Amino acid sequence: MAVHSILVAFDGTPPARHALDQAAEIARQARGQLTLICVIPPSVGAYGFEIPAGASTADALESAKKMLAETKADLEKKGTAKVETVLLEGNPVDRIVEYADQHAPDLIVVGSRGLSEAGRFFLGSVSDGILHHAQGSILVVKSPSSVAATRSRK
Repeated sequence: MAVHSILVAFDGTPPARHALDQAAEIARQARGQLTLICVIPPSVGAYGFEIPAGASTADALESAKKMLAETKADLEKKGTAKVETVLLEGNPVDRIVEYADQHAPDLIVVGSRGLSEAGRFFLGSVSDGILHHAQGSILVVKSPSSVAATRSRK
């Protein structure tokens, strides 16, 4: 499979950063386009998006815009030549799937927080939603902490 474009669901959390590291390495090796997509949910603080307590949606958008710009600059310093950022509002699963449907990336990369079955049921899971609704190839990257959490539940 030739990988020319990679879409990364990114919210700044440790699992998303771990997934981004993996996606960036693939993009560098393939000399491909890396697109970071960050979605601010309608309810600030939902879906695991980390922003300061009491922040408004406008604050969250500004914070996310800054985070994306810093992350893009860092990736470019590390040799990832083609980096694009996208900031959207809405349900993260719906918006990421819509964007992927419109732009047809070769690969979608998402991080996994390692939620338990009950956690996925009550909180939902962005990675699980993308996995079940997006077209094309999807790489779910488990961070070291999510792998350890999964092992401790067994």
